[in-house]
Amino acid sequence: MTGIRILIAIVGLIVAAPFIALNVWGINMSLWVNEVTAQNEAVLNGETDVPVVREMPSNPLAWLRNRADVRDMFDTDTLTDSRYVAISEIVTLEDLLAADETPPAEARIPLYAAARAPARLIRYCEDIIQSIGLSCDLHYSEARENRQGKIELRGLLRFIPASPLGDPSAIENGTLIRTAAQLPYEGNLLPPNDAATRRAAMTQAQDICDQVRTRFGNCVLANVTIDVKELWITDLEALPAGTNPQRIDTLATFVVFAAQDQMNANDLRDIVRSLVTP
Repeated sequence: MTGIRILIAIVGLIVAAPFIALNVWGINMSLWVNEVTAQNEAVLNGETDVPVVREMPSNPLAWLRNRADVRDMFDTDTLTDSRYVAISEIVTLEDLLAADETPPAEARIPLYAAARAPARLIRYCEDIIQSIGLSCDLHYSEARENRQGKIELRGLLRFIPASPLGDPSAIENGTLIRTAAQLPYEGNLLPPNDAATRRAAMTQAQDICDQVRTRFGNCVLANVTIDVKELWITDLEALPAGTNPQRIDTLATFVVFAAQDQMNANDLRDIVRSLVTP
């Protein structure tokens, strides 16, 4: 009987292992998203000591996939973790309810919001398809309450680029070099959070990458982070009636595969900055 119990326990662990691994992956993804947010804020604030972000945690069930960095970055046949758009959405509980739906108990709101997040966030794939991507899918989503008491949904949308990436195969002793830049905007207010503005921002980022590719033979628009912020009521009072309270900050990350003795991160940063604000 003891042997049977041990066998049952082992089988139970084998069956549960994928779910345990996915749970750990989910926790790691949440921590990684926080790291990316901190890095983006540092860049946007003009800080010199920008924290380094580790690679996106790999899905533990995707162990058969070729994980070579260059392959994942330049592969145009599959969706990979190396290329994604980070999107956020600020909503109220009422925004998540269907018509005549009874609101959940307060203790269940976080679970309710997390369950509704994927269906809402995958709609942003349309922005990607209309601007920089051939295909798109939701890779990760989460929900949390923000400081204003509203619900913030955040997600990562992986995409296959519509633009050519260039050919890195001819480069010997190459390395992936990356830099991030905030996209410029006009006026005192951040651009409004609407489909036209989001698509224009992604198109602008791709245009910059295309210019870099023309110069160095390759460039990947690896990440676009669209950070949604809401104006305070006191800010809205000073603005014309009907002003969209939700605004976006856009940060784009560009990656070039280059010989280590020809370019470094500082070189790419300076080149991108000259293209962003000529």
